Order: sequence, then structure tokens, then C-alpha cells
Amino acid sequence: MADANQSPLVVVVSGGGPVGLTFSLNLTMMMGEHVKIIIYEGRWFVDEDSITRWQGEEQGKTRRDQVVTLQDHVIQQMPPYIQKGLFQNYDERVWPTSRNIPIREVEDRLFALIQPFVQSGQIELVPEALQEQTERLIKGDFDMLIGADGSNSFVRRYCNIPMISEGVEYACGVAYQIPTHVPAPEEPLHQALNCVLTVAQTRYLVNSSSSRRGYLNIRLIQSEYEELRERLQEFQHLNEPLDLLDVNKCPNSSLVWTIVRQGLEFFKISPKYVFRVLPIEINVRHASIVVRELRFEIQEDKDEHSSSVPKAGGRKQYKTALACLAGDAALNVHFWPGRGMNSGMKAAMALARNIVHSCRTKASPETITIRRPVRFLDFLDYEGFMARLRAREQQGRSLRVLIDPIDQSVVDSYSYAGVGHCHVKYTRRLIRKLQDMRQRLQERADWPHQDRPITDEELQRASNRISPNAVAQLSLANPWPTREMGGIDVLVEDTFPFDSKNFVEVPQLKKTPFTHTPSILVQQRFLSLWIVNEPMTKDVETLVDTVRNLPKETFIELAVVRTIEQATEWMNVN
Repeated sequence: MADANQSPLVVVVSGGGPVGLTFSLNLTMMMGEHVKIIIYEGRWFVDEDSITRWQGEEQGKTRRDQVVTLQDHVIQQMPPYIQKGLFQNYDERVWPTSRNIPIREVEDRLFALIQPFVQSGQIELVPEALQEQTERLIKGDFDMLIGADGSNSFVRRYCNIPMISEGVEYACGVAYQIPTHVPAPEEPLHQALNCVLTVAQTRYLVNSSSSRRGYLNIRLIQSEYEELRERLQEFQHLNEPLDLLDVNKCPNSSLVWTIVRQGLEFFKISPKYVFRVLPIEINVRHASIVVRELRFEIQEDKDEHSSSVPKAGGRKQYKTALACLAGDAALNVHFWPGRGMNSGMKAAMALARNIVHSCRTKASPETITIRRPVRFLDFLDYEGFMARLRAREQQGRSLRVLIDPIDQSVVDSYSYAGVGHCHVKYTRRLIRKLQDMRQRLQERADWPHQDRPITDEELQRASNRISPNAVAQLSLANPWPTREMGGIDVLVEDTFPFDSKNFVEVPQLKKTPFTHTPSILVQQRFLSLWIVNEPMTKDVETLVDTVRNLPKETFIELAVVRTIEQATEWMNVN
């Protein structure tokens, strides 16, 4: 039970991605009507039917294409409502004790699951990014501020919380989607074989949904990464789509395109199904703290429920609130071990449970009592939980990959790959690595592909598909340090136990949703003013014509004037 006379705890969440939505759903389903959550997310918009949705290609935005692996022990701590709803459309076991699902599907399903609470008024969705000029932030009209807004977190910068880096590595992501019906030679590999090929080396990694939609991730040395960025900038400058089949635009003489093509060949993915290539800088880092107390000076009549100290003269008062970080805002891990979203969801659930624990007392453990201001000392357990999670995921997993770079194996492969007897040796070594990994995986009791044994012929064909240089690289690259990364996971329930029977019921979804004013999607427009001599030189004329003929997508409008008076008039108008 809870004190009905109390106003709900007001929680502002920056970021409506998987972490922000997981946090909001868990907290709402534990505290019910005694919490009011406001989620700010700049990637949402209100359509013409007054429905809040994710922005997509129609709005000039690109949704994320990656496929993530969600661990069973993480999902099992969520309310049954989320467990059932999250995997409603995708329920695929690729790796042991986990399930694969596209990030976009995670976002869409969590967004759908939150709608009953939006209609009940417990959660409010604001389709804009939280910023310093947000009215609620200026007034301090909240009790807690949650930063679930990614690695470039606004909340973390707003709270002046520094990040500590453990190291940097480079990679690229190759997004692909293979249609359901394709010629037999273009059919994708079985997920069991994808797993073996991935874990046997640390150059290429495939994580996909149904083997058809996913990402080929490639570890790069710094020079390869820099070349990739230069090549991609050429396509952006010419405003042309990437086409790996066009050897004139993506020549084999380019080292990086060869690396990408070899990875696709290794996993039998036709380049025609690749639609995006992205450079990735992997910065393994963490926030120095994840909980910080904020102090606001506000107008006295703005917050009647807050615990505050009046300022001299009675015109202003002080209010304290608590800011907490979760997900990538607090902790960036190496994506290779595949625990980034799991860590974020753990943090989200742990923080939600800590909030609930802080609203209960030993004398009345079943009663929710909102105490204002929220106290920093009540969240030491969350700070400790995040320290243990960081140690497990960064020290225990991410750094196991980071401290073993591929640089030396790449350099060595270029020295010996072309020598005939070396190629034979590297081929045998690669096949042996693949066979050893196959045996280790198939011997596991929790291996989800027991009914799909992998043959020696399939492993040999994988080696045959790639060049001698690629064979040498994969032969020399160390396999995944699975034993070093293994061990006991940091569990939410060990620090913050919660009986799943105490989750509140989900409100009935109304047929007629709330109406919102449709969003006006603002696109940046760059106005450029040039003051030139009369007459213009040939070079200046060419430059002006070049700028004026840039693609419309650049949103650059160029004005050319010849006098100070004309410039002044232009500035007054614009």
C-alpha cells in the first residue's frame, strides 16, 4: 500500500531507447500510480494521426540495423509482461543461454509495451531531446533525472561527470539484409556455422537474425580505419550510394574494400545485399560516478511539494534533485563480447529497484513512502552495483579483447601469405581452429543447434572462399578468449531482490489514444554570405557555382553581395 495523499515521484528520463524504456517500464510496474515518468527522446515525432512514433526514412532518419544478443538471466528479471511482449515477433536462439533480436525490434516492442502506461497518464512521452533550455529542467520540476541517452549523454555533460577511458580500438560495421527468396548459391549459412566461424577468430564477427538480417563487424587496425573513413567520405561528397559490386568505385586495389569483401565471402554473404558500411571507434570507457546530487534555485511558488530552504527575502528557494546514469551514458563496453545492451538493461533494472527500495522502510516494507528530496546516500547500492558491473564487463570481458589487438597478425599476414608453403600451413591451421571450436561448442549441453551438426566440408568451403591473405589473417588471429571472459555474471537480483508477484497490473489499452499536436520536423538550413569584389575573378565564379550546385540535402543557401550596405540589408532580412 502507499500513502494516497502523497504526490507521485517525478522522474525525468533523457533517452527513449532500450535502456530508457526498460527503466521506465520496470519502475512503473513496481511503483504504479506513485511515480510520474516523463521521457524525452529527439528521435520520436507525432504523426498526422497524433500518434507518437519513431522517425524513419520518411523523416530523413536512419534507424539502427544491428542485431543484439539478450542474455536469459537478464530477461528473466523483467516483468512477465515484458518477457512475453519483447520476443513476440522474434524468438531465435543463436548463442547459448540467449536470444538474438534486431535493435530496431527491441525499440519498437518496448515502445508498444509502454503505451498502456502512457494512456493511463503514468508515463508521458515528449518527442524532443532534453536540453539546458527545457522548461522542466530550468524550473527543477522533478525529483530525479535519469541519463539513458547514450555515449554522448546530455545528462552526463549537464552534471559535469567526466569519462575515464580504458583504451580505444577500431572496427567497421557492414549492414546487410538477404531477402527471403534468393537463388540457392546466395542462401545464407546456417546460424550454427556462423557461430563457429565467428568464435574461431577475432577479425570478423557476424550477429544476425535468421541469418538474413544483421551486421558483419570487422576489427581494423588504425590505418585501415582511417582509409575506410576516407573512402566513405568520397561517397558522401559525391552524394552516391555505396555499391560493393562496382569495382570502379570500390576497387580491389583499395585495401579496406578487399577486407570487407573477404569478410562477406567468409560468411557467404553476397555484396549485393549490403546497404550500409560504417566506421566504428570503440572507446571502452566509464563515467567516474553514476549518481550526482543537483541543486536548483527556483521561484518559490513553482514547486509546492519540494523540500527546500527559503532564500533571504522569501522570493526564491533551493531544491535538490538526484541525477543518475544508466546504459552507455555510464558504461561503454567493447561490442565484441556482445554484452552492451545487457549491461544497459541490468543498470536500468537495478536503478529502478533502488528507487523502489529507497521508498520503503524496514518498519513498513510493503508501504511506498515518497521522501523528498531524494537522498544521495540511498543510492550507494546502485553506485556499488555499477562498479561491480563495470569490473565484470570492462575488466572481465572488454579488456580481454582490447589487450589482444589484431595488429601483429595483420602485419604478419602481408609478409608471408603469398609464399606457397606458408599458405598451406595457414590453411591447415585455420581448418584446425575451426574444427576445435566446432567441437567445443557442440559439446556444450546448452548449445542451441544440437540438431544441426557442422561438417568438415562446410569448414573447408569457408576457407576456400577467401584469399590466401585472408586465410593467413584468420589463421594468425587469436580465437575469442571465451575462457578468460567466462565466469559469474553480476546479477541484479543479488543486490536488489524483488518478488515478481509484486509487479502491478498493466492498464487496459484504450481504443482511442490521446491526441497530440503533429510534430513539425525542423531541418537545419545553413545561410552563407559572401562579400566579393566587382568584377568576380574566374576562380571565384567557379567557387560560387560549385556551392550553389551542391545537392539540396546539404541545405546550404549562398548569397553573394558586393557592398557593406548590401551585406547589412541581407543580415537584417535573414
